[in-house]
Amino acid sequence: MYVAQHFELPEDYTRRLMTTPRSGNLVTVHAHGPEATLVPFYYDEESSSLVTHLVRNNPQAGEPLIHPTGLIILDEADAYVSPEWYATNDVKPNVPTWDYITIHITGRIHITADPEASLEAARELTSRMEPPEVLEAVGEEKLRKMARAIVRAEVSVEKIQGKAKASQNRHPDDVRSLLAHLERDGETELVRYLREV
Repeated sequence: MYVAQHFELPEDYTRRLMTTPRSGNLVTVHAHGPEATLVPFYYDEESSSLVTHLVRNNPQAGEPLIHPTGLIILDEADAYVSPEWYATNDVKPNVPTWDYITIHITGRIHITADPEASLEAARELTSRMEPPEVLEAVGEEKLRKMARAIVRAEVSVEKIQGKAKASQNRHPDDVRSLLAHLERDGETELVRYLREV
């Protein structure tokens, strides 16, 4: 991902995005071409990796990789920006744009079909979002049966790139007027970021 210096996310912001459970796109490359799946991830501190699970019949789970590196794309926010929202547009007409906050993580991918490891990944993700009673209600026998239908996917965190293209390079009057429009539209993450930078 190309990241101009003025759009680089601060390291602490990038780390917070990466370590908070969230959905993202897992991208892998196979002989027939690239594959991508939107899945939830959690960060495993001990192995310094992002972990998820895939349905066993997903091509990403069964087709051989032609490159051992996976890419995870975690998006925090995005919004269309009309040039009419810029305070200086009457004086200096602009084009529309799209603002966003995203991080890209690349590293060696490891997929294991072991049902125990797959269940552990699903169980760990659930434990970060729900109390233990949620899985207890399902029952161990049913969980083990369901685990046979998934595989564990793990991407070691080797490279992280964070980017916030949030019009922060615009004139201060443009940023203020953009904030007003985004707040009216209910966009919170981009507004929070623009107020911090």
